[in-house]
Amino acid sequence: MNKTLLFVLILSGLSALSTSILRGHRYIKILKTWAEAQTYCREKFIDLATINNQDDNDRLQRVLKDPGTFAWIGLQDDETRWKWAMGNADFNINTDFSNWRLSEPNNLGSKQNCCQVNVLTEWFDFPCTDLRASICYDARDPSKYISVDTFMTWYDAKTYCRTKHTDLLTVWNKSVNDLIATLPERRHWMGLHRQPWAYWSDKIPTTFTNWDSGQPDNEGSTESCTAVDTTTGKWLDMDCEKKYYFVCQDEIQHQTTLKLKFQSETDLNDPAVQQQILEQLQTHMAEHELPHVKLRWIEKDEQTFHKQQKMMREEEPASDSSLCEGRPEHPKT
Repeated sequence: MNKTLLFVLILSGLSALSTSILRGHRYIKILKTWAEAQTYCREKFIDLATINNQDDNDRLQRVLKDPGTFAWIGLQDDETRWKWAMGNADFNINTDFSNWRLSEPNNLGSKQNCCQVNVLTEWFDFPCTDLRASICYDARDPSKYISVDTFMTWYDAKTYCRTKHTDLLTVWNKSVNDLIATLPERRHWMGLHRQPWAYWSDKIPTTFTNWDSGQPDNEGSTESCTAVDTTTGKWLDMDCEKKYYFVCQDEIQHQTTLKLKFQSETDLNDPAVQQQILEQLQTHMAEHELPHVKLRWIEKDEQTFHKQQKMMREEEPASDSSLCEGRPEHPKT
């Protein structure tokens, strides 16, 4: 067979199957607190490392060094960020009205993410699965605030209040908080809650974790930053003021998998033919101002191209489909 591309190539279909983000990581062997490491990474690279899927985690494992120690990554538990159930309204522990009991919230065991209020109108953080009475707000009821004696988890209490009334209690100011003292003398759920370990340093929502057994545990109520064990690759919550090496996030690349359809009388699984197709596609992309995209074929069942099962006229060449993966290749400076 003539290897100089004797076939007529007809691109009859192209569709994107998936797009993924590839994060590069740099292991930095300088001892810093979590905040100092964050500043360094933002100045020198992009940010502290974000690990949002197994592929990210695999790349993280490959850059780790110095077994037997720890390295900061970008996950932090911001314990100042809470929300009210009603309207999903933000609550900032440092600026909005609150009546926390002394030493609260303390997030014991890294499991206390919902708020209870006692007869003295003092607030406590507790595990959301604790069983308690609750206070509902009802915009249509003259009394507005309804005590529910049935003991429920915070989640069930929220559902009950939204079904029977308006929502769990929101305490916007001291006047509302003082009204709690007129209700039955017991602890109640109110609408304040938080999502722990919700965001990475670069503000990306958390979708993947790799915690070690028993972690996070917030030992001593001081552990709200994440370090990776350089031996096991598992994550632990740590005191943010401790100094460790760290991992920065380098250039971010976008990878897209495309499905291509071709019509040809030539064997498209011939490596020489495949290389010529890639060169043609690469030239075409360069002409459209995409010179730094690197393409490669993806094999499935030890083949790149697969016959499409479809009835055709006799004179029509067979149609083959293949997967092609492309990602930006940054020019070196």
